[in-house]
Amino acid sequence: MRDLWRTLAFLCILLASSSQLSAQRASDIEEDLAMHLQAKDSLLFDIAFHTCAVDRLPEIMTSDFLFLQDRGLESATTSQSFSDFQSRMKNSCALKETAAGRKMRRELLKNSIQTYLLNPSEAIQTGVQRFYMVQADGKETMVEESKFTRNWRKENRSWKIAMEMDFLLNTAPQPSKTQTFTPRPFMPTSKALYDTVVKLDSIYFDTYNSCKMAKMDSLTAEDLEFYHDHGGLMTSKKDYIESIKKNICGKVTRKLAKGSIEVYEIPGFGAVEEGFHSFYNRTEKSESEPSKFIILWRKHGDSWQLTRVVSLH
Repeated sequence: MRDLWRTLAFLCILLASSSQLSAQRASDIEEDLAMHLQAKDSLLFDIAFHTCAVDRLPEIMTSDFLFLQDRGLESATTSQSFSDFQSRMKNSCALKETAAGRKMRRELLKNSIQTYLLNPSEAIQTGVQRFYMVQADGKETMVEESKFTRNWRKENRSWKIAMEMDFLLNTAPQPSKTQTFTPRPFMPTSKALYDTVVKLDSIYFDTYNSCKMAKMDSLTAEDLEFYHDHGGLMTSKKDYIESIKKNICGKVTRKLAKGSIEVYEIPGFGAVEEGFHSFYNRTEKSESEPSKFIILWRKHGDSWQLTRVVSLH
């Protein structure tokens, strides 16, 4: 009987040791996989923000890759296929050449990465990331904080992202209540001027949305100044209209945020219009967050022209 108990005890020790070894082996495999996937993560954003070697994306993503981006409760989730994602990255690289020293930086929050091996050919990776806009002078502004979840698939011995979901956490640190100023509701001092400018806005952006370039030309002043917080200053009316014709016409629709327009008279000149609008990309089927704009309208007799624009995002 004593020999039987000794045998059973020995078998229990063997089983426990085997279980510990299996757990240790699984942990080692996941740790190695985590390091491998983080290396591919680094390669992805090195391509996006430095090398622009978009032809290497098939090394990181599957051909049926799907990117889902959730921009918060007030915006619809957008989706991009592999070709859409690659195309947008190409466009971003092209824009960087004229961005006057501005660039993006992305950081992973320390210890936020988690990796789960589902089976030999599938894995899940999650983490928290922040994106910063870096100015030419080195100053940074955080423009996004989000949590991502990636589905990785092993194809021909290579791990690739099959799907990614990004969930917006916040776009910028929010001020405390004691720092927040809430203005009184806007009331126009001249209802007639307000109605005139609202109508001008409608007519002008109908030319924008409907590609009525001749009408746009007549409503745009020759000494136009267009200030864009991403693209900089444009002072050529010809270049401005050509840019809209090339990049906007038939591709993007401007949507005015209902009830957002404010109008203030500038005696002897015309009026200033403020408001919020968003832009719907017909190709990507996605809509931007509402952003602020400021327009100066100059009056000549009975005619009005758009002469200064400040576009903020």
